[in-house]
Amino acid sequence: MKKWFLTALILTVLTGLLFGNYIGSNVTGKKGGSLIIPTLSGPRTMNYTVAKETSSTDIIALFMGYGGTLIERHGVDKEFYPALAEKWDGPRLTKDGGMEIIWYLRKDVKWSDGKPFTADDVVYSLNEIYNNPDIPSSYKDVIRSTNGHLPRATKINDYTVRMYYPEPFRLAFRYLGGMYIFPKHVAERWVREKKFAEFWTVDSINKKELVGLGPFIPVEYVPDQYVKAVANPYYWKKDKNGVQLPYLNEVIFKIISSQDAQKLAFEKGEVDIYSPRGTEFAYFKENEKRLNITVVSAGPGLGTEFIAFNWNNKDEAKREWFRNIHFRKAVAYAIDKKKIISTLFNGLGYEQWSPVSFASPYFNDKIVTKYPYDLNKARAELRLGGFSWDKNGRLVDSKGRPVKFIIETNAGNVVREGVGNIVTAALKQLGMDVTFVATDFNTLVHRTLNVGDWDARIMGLTGSDEPQGGANVWRIEGTLHVWNLSPKNAAWVDPNAYHVPDFEKEIDRIFAENVRILDEGVVKDYWAKFQKLVSDNLPVVYTCISVRLFAWKNSVKNVAIGPLGGTTWNLDWLYRE
Repeated sequence: MKKWFLTALILTVLTGLLFGNYIGSNVTGKKGGSLIIPTLSGPRTMNYTVAKETSSTDIIALFMGYGGTLIERHGVDKEFYPALAEKWDGPRLTKDGGMEIIWYLRKDVKWSDGKPFTADDVVYSLNEIYNNPDIPSSYKDVIRSTNGHLPRATKINDYTVRMYYPEPFRLAFRYLGGMYIFPKHVAERWVREKKFAEFWTVDSINKKELVGLGPFIPVEYVPDQYVKAVANPYYWKKDKNGVQLPYLNEVIFKIISSQDAQKLAFEKGEVDIYSPRGTEFAYFKENEKRLNITVVSAGPGLGTEFIAFNWNNKDEAKREWFRNIHFRKAVAYAIDKKKIISTLFNGLGYEQWSPVSFASPYFNDKIVTKYPYDLNKARAELRLGGFSWDKNGRLVDSKGRPVKFIIETNAGNVVREGVGNIVTAALKQLGMDVTFVATDFNTLVHRTLNVGDWDARIMGLTGSDEPQGGANVWRIEGTLHVWNLSPKNAAWVDPNAYHVPDFEKEIDRIFAENVRILDEGVVKDYWAKFQKLVSDNLPVVYTCISVRLFAWKNSVKNVAIGPLGGTTWNLDWLYRE
């Protein structure tokens, strides 16, 4: 074993012992008040295993995250701290070649319905929900080891749990410690009756059925208006003075279906926080005092923005175009990223070429292939791909079929709509008959994953500083492998027309193997090869990402912007003055 990893294991064990103070244990604030957060869409589900869209996961985090996991990561210092596990042993290698972590749970923690939280909930969540072959989830993609093993949990006593892999898994601590935990006493009936996909629908909000360990419990949902969550009366955290957190009485996600309307609502004081676009940053900065707000920029985020084409399109011609590497390279050369950054981000943005986030230690700008805007190179790629132009200047494929398709994005996201208009105009210059359409966000996600009646999408992913967090996107059978969904995950995909190119198989191997590597230098080599494969083959075509911009009312206190955290990563200890 590498010496550095032995040191890392020792430090990890010590972290569980030395950092006995949880995130929020040293803060002060005032009880009361509410926080209103704008969102473009309402949720589709409250079931974490089913949720695929941020409109759902942002709400789910209120009652399953923010201290509802075994460990938490600080948004500013980026360290991991104890949460429901007050300490731990490991991760450590075992004599049989496996890896284990022993978690020691806090005593006297209660679920939001007053029932005690014990090791049974942790063991049940991992073994019977996440490991259940009848319950698909993106989390399963992330925690699977190199040889396909899923971890198992064993109850040692009511407040001690052992989690075990039969082989080394580099990210066991991060991913198992961050696991969302379900209340066994509520969930087990749904699992037993094989109806877990129907568990915790959005109707569960108004029925007051949601039970969690997080700071806020959603209790009211009015479609197209708002989701209201109230403070969990049994939330386990206390501040420096022994005052029970959260400070806020309630959090309201106000549904405002366009960024322009959200901006206006923030100016009027109808919402408390806002993520300005680049074109708005200077205006808000100049008016900080008048509006009594704070506005900051915080460098690149962890997310990515890209165009995905449906390789499993039901139209044979479109399947052939979208699977054609020269077609995708032509699209890449047709994206004027400098124009996007100048006009849509007001210069406050970055050109993206890599699938790894800028803020990741594995980001390698030197290894990626880039496609600067050049319509002549785009035309050359189209010729290499067997395309040509008819006498009217229309682009046609080798069989004489005119290239015609639709690009969609989520309505209300003005930046993505702007990207759509810029890209569409460029593709039309190449002779393509392209239509750009903005569609309801939740409908877009549903059709992308469950229906398949789409051609191209401008979309984004929230990302992580650890590329393996995207395993559900990049593994061949990942549930969010949207451009080339496996027939195993999407019934609409024709298995006879389904095809996996060699480069995707190589990416799949990288995601499978890197987690058993304990040498950080080798891990970096794996991720460098991943970035090279993606940039050479363009399964998705990257666009641009904005500088992280944040704005909030000055009456909102304890805001702590950091490399991993925006205005709400510490929602359990924000307060109103």
